[in-house]
Amino acid sequence: MPGPLREMSEDATSSGARPLATRRALRLVLMNGDAARLRADRACLQQVQYRTDANLAARQSIYAHQHPQINLPAAVLDLAALRGDETVADVGCGNGAYLAELSRRHHAGPVVGIDLSTGMLGAARRRAPSAALAAGDAAALPVRDHAASLTLAAHMLYHLPDARAAVRELRRVTRPDGQVLVVLNGDDHLRELRALIAGLQIISREGPLGDQLRLDDGQELLASEFTCVIRHDFTSELRIPGPEPIENYVRSLISIQDQPDSAAVAAAVASHLPTDEGPFRIRTHTGCLVCS
Repeated sequence: MPGPLREMSEDATSSGARPLATRRALRLVLMNGDAARLRADRACLQQVQYRTDANLAARQSIYAHQHPQINLPAAVLDLAALRGDETVADVGCGNGAYLAELSRRHHAGPVVGIDLSTGMLGAARRRAPSAALAAGDAAALPVRDHAASLTLAAHMLYHLPDARAAVRELRRVTRPDGQVLVVLNGDDHLRELRALIAGLQIISREGPLGDQLRLDDGQELLASEFTCVIRHDFTSELRIPGPEPIENYVRSLISIQDQPDSAAVAAAVASHLPTDEGPFRIRTHTGCLVCS
């Protein structure tokens, strides 16, 4: 596969030749080098948000305290009702949670993960060795028109300056008879933790806890671009037994890392946890929007 896409995708793969199935997936789904270069130019100029997946993994780890537990990748993929031979594109694949779930299900069709960060792609490679991976911008995907039967966009639209442009890209790369599954957080997701941080007046902006695009607005946006949007809500709560999970979570936030002493700030947040009422309870509310 000539051109920069080969270089970008190989940056995130392990050494040695790719399996034949992976090479075929890349050829089936990704554009050729010249077309991809134009569509990915913005991504090449942008600063990568994460060098590794350490911050994302820190935030994901707090869900070990969720009751009842929700395996979100499994719940979302259940909604897709895959046969097992479809072409799947995971846009903003991060460290590969959905790719790993597809692998666990022995999905036989081509699977491609795309992320702006090559560091994230390296982590995704470790979790899903058989997936094809490529660096790319969600607003200018290096993917052919109508290439995917299922396109995933989990917890990524709220990172983008132009979510509508990305939604149109999701629609472009998905077959007319295919599905786009978008995962976003509800208005009340992590409300108690947001209130704890806001009450300390440590930062002037909400950062990742204050998603730019939440579930209700995302549903409205997607309804303007797709004929049918079906919403599924997943609600639960975190029961935090002590300060350490909160410290780890808060320390991983970009807005906290901007502070002169991020560890001290995280410790200050955790020190304000109530201590006389059992575990600190934080509601979780995530939704999946199934678009066709």
